[in-house]
Amino acid sequence: MLFVGVCVLLPLALESSGTCDPVRRTNAETQRAEDGRALCATSPPTKTMTAVFKVECLSHCMGSESCRHGFNYRSEAQLCELYSDEPTSFEIQPDCDYLKVGYSLSS
Repeated sequence: MLFVGVCVLLPLALESSGTCDPVRRTNAETQRAEDGRALCATSPPTKTMTAVFKVECLSHCMGSESCRHGFNYRSEAQLCELYSDEPTSFEIQPDCDYLKVGYSLSS
């Protein structure tokens, strides 16, 4: 599936003021268990929304303060769960991937 286990580089994130954020989200990577299967965060999400494709969920996350740590994408339910705080519990669940957001400094 799209973006599974792959880092995704995105363009520079702009704040609502139109200025560049010095610390920006630049990628997301699927978190995996020791056996290689995708993990799903089971902590309560900050925000939930529908998303037909994982890339829609990624786009929502990269532009939202409700998603500072990462997101679950539930493919069967077409659901995106955003995490403002780092999830504290994870499980292997069918049709669910947790992607952790990566940051870098703007140049």
